[in-house]
Amino acid sequence: MTQPVMVVIQARLASTRLPAKALLPIGGMPSVALCARRAANGGLPVIIATSTDEIDDALVECLAQYQIPIFRGSQHDVLARFVGATTTLPDDGIVVRLTADNVFPDGAFIEELLDAFIRSDVEYLGTASPQDGLPYGLSAEVFSLAVLRRAHAQATAPTDREHVTPWIRRHARAVRHVSTYVDANWSRLRCTLDTFDDYEALLRVFRGVEMPVSVSWRRLVGRLADSTPNGREPRCPFGVDRAGNARSVLTLGTAQVGMRYGIANRLGRPDDEKTAALLEQALDSGITAIDTARAYGDSEDRIGKLLSGRNRSRVEIITKLDVLGHLAECATADAVRSAVEASVFRSTHALRTQRIDVLLLHRWQHRRAWQGAAWETLLALRDHGVIGCLGASVSDPTEAIEALEDADVRHLQCPVNLLDARWHAPAFRRAVDARKDVLVHARSTLLQGLLSLPANEWIRVDGVDARALCATIDHWVAALNRTDRIDLCMAYVRGLPWVTSLVVGMEDAAQLRANLGYMQRPALSPAEIARVNASLPDLPEAFLNPARWSNPDG
Repeated sequence: MTQPVMVVIQARLASTRLPAKALLPIGGMPSVALCARRAANGGLPVIIATSTDEIDDALVECLAQYQIPIFRGSQHDVLARFVGATTTLPDDGIVVRLTADNVFPDGAFIEELLDAFIRSDVEYLGTASPQDGLPYGLSAEVFSLAVLRRAHAQATAPTDREHVTPWIRRHARAVRHVSTYVDANWSRLRCTLDTFDDYEALLRVFRGVEMPVSVSWRRLVGRLADSTPNGREPRCPFGVDRAGNARSVLTLGTAQVGMRYGIANRLGRPDDEKTAALLEQALDSGITAIDTARAYGDSEDRIGKLLSGRNRSRVEIITKLDVLGHLAECATADAVRSAVEASVFRSTHALRTQRIDVLLLHRWQHRRAWQGAAWETLLALRDHGVIGCLGASVSDPTEAIEALEDADVRHLQCPVNLLDARWHAPAFRRAVDARKDVLVHARSTLLQGLLSLPANEWIRVDGVDARALCATIDHWVAALNRTDRIDLCMAYVRGLPWVTSLVVGMEDAAQLRANLGYMQRPALSPAEIARVNASLPDLPEAFLNPARWSNPDG
């Protein structure tokens, strides 16, 4: 790297939750000294930026013993303090910002971020908890000295001055860094030093470590995982959607939570205890979206009741408009408006929220039915802040293409599985490729569970040879080194470049753990998908669309 770099570590002693935490010993030295020495173990220059307040005199005396450079500046205007700490850095310099309550980052961790910063050609790059899969507290920010000075000259809000980078993230070319090789379970962990419990946890991690300054950050995270309950549980991986946002590759489907649903359902509707455990583990595992609907029995109400206020902010809830089966084709605009508003406000009441994150049409034909009255009502509710984002649940590519032509549709849910060749049609691919702003979720990956069943339990449809299809699917399980049919089916859909997340219905936490295990496996490559496609026949809609099955549970 040719550009000069300086690592600036923000530190102070005036902590309210854990006073003087920077002086607490970890690894045989004060935590602030350990933080600085670990950050410098790759050879980068490090400086501690603290305040001129009298309380920080003890911090300065401590650091002097370890010959760690110090800069003192304003206690509250931390932005100005960073500018002062970097006055010796050349104009083309790069600043790495750390905080002293984070002792895990080392030179290798910083170098990874610096490399990503240079490759991205941006002015700011930072970690992206929890999407980056890193433990809470393992974070860093990288930005140009030029943008730091620009922020100092232009930022006026107290929060921008105190927290250094908010103005930069709003006004600069900025990206979030999501490492491609972080173990999927780590973001459930906590490695910050903010409470006495945190301190005890860090003492356990460093106990017995012979070289605390040079031990790798990955080894420390591994030790933290081993000392944390469920620290090695699988976590849902994140992917980057087509708009550049990180999202979990698995979405929790909750039709089974509200009613008995699916041809493969063996457990029935779970009770409150099992449902609460399912929701808790889904959020703890990193799942960022829950899918429900007015038509899913009491699913909305149970989700609203069992998600605490703290947990609610960690997940996006997607629900669907009522199927409006009671409305006649000739219903008046007022009747349609009343029915749509009733559905939406019943959803807000059941979900215990004032705003629905994402609302989908459950029937695409409702987009143009009743001279557009239902859609116009939803647009008005969105514009009034009752709905965050509108979209549609569609049944086939024709409906999907029509939905993608509507600029107000920002979320699409499609039934996609490895037997359904319709989604490879060029017209659909052109339409979906043209709408990078639309988030696409794939449901029915297992065709409501049918693809996991033996051939004699498949529905009977003329022209469909269940035994031959099962034999072909089982061939690809072996040929592509997949664990079973479920693994193959999920890996196939995850490999489609336009799919962001799989909506998978689950009845209990055990099913969730199994599905999270499948998510740890790689998706199929484009070449593997092409080989599978070439081996399969075109199938009739009577088989591909469960709504047309004679089995009512389908």
